[in-house]
Amino acid sequence: MVNRRSEPRFPADQPVTVHITSSSDSQLQLDGTIAGFSRSGVMLQTDAKIARGSAIKISWPRATITGTVRYCRRKTAEKYAVGVKITELLTKQGTPVTAEVA
Repeated sequence: MVNRRSEPRFPADQPVTVHITSSSDSQLQLDGTIAGFSRSGVMLQTDAKIARGSAIKISWPRATITGTVRYCRRKTAEKYAVGVKITELLTKQGTPVTAEVA
């Protein structure tokens, strides 16, 4: 199988809170886990489906990511894999993380 990714992907297991900031989804906040990340994206695992194109905010004690949902696929009967294109990464002090630092 050929790897078509333009950036390396790294595994993770970081619990997060996901805020859906724009979509038709009725659930505005849910728990999730960052399962992997690259320089430009994050793969979340959640218990609920999030609509493609939704603007979301992903928060945990050290940082906050804003981004757009690129895809949402059912992994198991209770779990979804959600691909997120990163718009901005902020430290908890509110400082943007640049590509040179990240």
